[in-house]
Amino acid sequence: RGHGDTDYIVYADERYTYAETDAHIRALAGRLRDEHGVAPGDRVAIAMRNYPERVIGYWAIVSIGAACVGMNAWWTTEEMEYGLADSRPKVLLADTERIERVLPVLDGLRAEHQLDLITVRYDGDLPADAVRWEDVIDPSSAPAELPAVEIDPDDDACIFYTSGTTGFPKGAQLTHRGSVHNLINIIFMTSVGGLAAAKAAPESVPAPAVGPDGQPAQNVFMAPTPLFHVTANNRLLHPATLAGSRIVFTYKWDAGRALELIERERVTNFSGVPTMSREMLMHPDWERRDTSSLAGMGGGGAPLQPDLVEKIDKSLSGGAPSTGYGLTETHGIVTANSGSL
Repeated sequence: RGHGDTDYIVYADERYTYAETDAHIRALAGRLRDEHGVAPGDRVAIAMRNYPERVIGYWAIVSIGAACVGMNAWWTTEEMEYGLADSRPKVLLADTERIERVLPVLDGLRAEHQLDLITVRYDGDLPADAVRWEDVIDPSSAPAELPAVEIDPDDDACIFYTSGTTGFPKGAQLTHRGSVHNLINIIFMTSVGGLAAAKAAPESVPAPAVGPDGQPAQNVFMAPTPLFHVTANNRLLHPATLAGSRIVFTYKWDAGRALELIERERVTNFSGVPTMSREMLMHPDWERRDTSSLAGMGGGGAPLQPDLVEKIDKSLSGGAPSTGYGLTETHGIVTANSGSL
């Protein structure tokens, strides 16, 4: 709410300010509590693409003390059934593709425990007792405040399923305390890295960018990886929101479309898997698009190959490569390496 009318979410041609998103969050939080009986300690699952509703749903859930179950959007019907039976959420927020996969097992799941369904961007026939997001979430009539709840630092904030080498995926429980510590780690890491760079080569440190109004320019993050994963959720969404940054989402990964959005939105930070960076650098539009806004490019999920590090370093006119390592169980980043060669 403190970031007001600053742009927050960009999805295709849709734009949401922080204030608009806040109103949606309050509307959904009130509905989850009043209409679906969601209380602190309960769970609410989200199964969808990186739609704006995914961000709204996440913040609404954690703000009322419930845990957000981030379901893998690539799961099959059987895998969705396992995850929902294991986590036992009271409500499922799902888009068209995920609804079609869960429908064959929905009645069976409901026979075992409460599972209300809120559909997102879904035009099909509604299952019994399901509601459409656009019919029930009205930001213009949202409560003035979020529901007043007590949240312990060690309460679950979200549950992300992470696969080992054998057996079923495990639901890793991420707490509010751990999520906040991850934020502190990111702030510390960024600050120390900047100080070290300025000490090593002060002449190479660019002056802070400013906007047309003379104020510090807004950082713009592209989120090419799914929000059901700790990287996009805790490593990107959390710090970007805290800092009042803009976050750019896409329907699916496409290197040409990513370059178009980097130019249009003046993206400053790109963090995906190494293959994404390589695909952009090799795309014929790389030379035709203005990527001068990029201050950082890299990511994690796999080693950043030495030749790719060099390619990024040489290709960015005002930025540097970066790579990071983390775990779902550690709420995000563990260690990172960045800077010009």
